[in-house]
Amino acid sequence: MYTTIIAPRVSDTDAVGHINNTVPPAWFEAGRADLFAEFRPDRSLENWPLIVKKYTITFDHETVYGRDVTVECRVASIGRTSLVLHETIVQDGRVSVTGEVVYVHVGEDRRPTPIPADIRERLTSQLEEDHV
Repeated sequence: MYTTIIAPRVSDTDAVGHINNTVPPAWFEAGRADLFAEFRPDRSLENWPLIVKKYTITFDHETVYGRDVTVECRVASIGRTSLVLHETIVQDGRVSVTGEVVYVHVGEDRRPTPIPADIRERLTSQLEEDHV
């Protein structure tokens, strides 16, 4: 599991005073930074190898300003050319937002290509750890 702590900003709130529903997708993406480093250790964006195919988000509880959130990113499954991530935003010990994203691994031609064996091995190892 990849874990990231985020301090909500005032600008993340809306007129009602809670975290705006457009913010969690950006927090989820920030929570994937260490997973992205599995594919690009130098964090380069050149010839980026992952494309979002599907993304869902569910708002379970209100998230508020003034208290840090923990973004958790878990590898749920790995296919030949794709992977599924389950994500949560936790505030004060309670899950407030959940998400699922499907990424397709692509080559320089932007067509699906198998996930490299070394990356697959590292992600599979993590998958087993997450489901113990």
